[in-house]
Amino acid sequence: MPQARWRKQMELGYEPLDNEHKEFFEVVQKSTEASQVGDFATMEWVFDKAYDYARDHFSHEEDIMERIHFPDIEAHMRAHQIFIKNISELRQQYEVASSEEDKGKIAVKTANFLNVWLLGHILSRDKVYKPYLVRLRNLPPRMNYDGKVLEEGQ
Repeated sequence: MPQARWRKQMELGYEPLDNEHKEFFEVVQKSTEASQVGDFATMEWVFDKAYDYARDHFSHEEDIMERIHFPDIEAHMRAHQIFIKNISELRQQYEVASSEEDKGKIAVKTANFLNVWLLGHILSRDKVYKPYLVRLRNLPPRMNYDGKVLEEGQ
């Protein structure tokens, strides 16, 4: 199973988004560990965190893409919706699994999905809007999504 690992080249150069990505890497790593040993309680936590991530991070990212006038925002938003659909389907399969063996198979499938998706999304989708993030510096002062006034250079 591929294991997602954070690498410097994945950074977007905007700390709030980079930190959210790093936090989700930890969730994805836990999904891999839990799926390998049949830790079903941790897998429930992974599903919860995946939903939290989709709700919070995708909203933050999409808000920023609107503010910087990222031209491919619609395709990026569709990619987010596909993630939500896929993780929802996996969770539903997991919850109705009738045996531990079936739960284990779905846990492995989920961990694989999360590892591949996270690496692919950051390296192929998120990196595309990185050059546009410089526009944040040129916007009038405004609160960013984490409640802080954007400083010069952010």
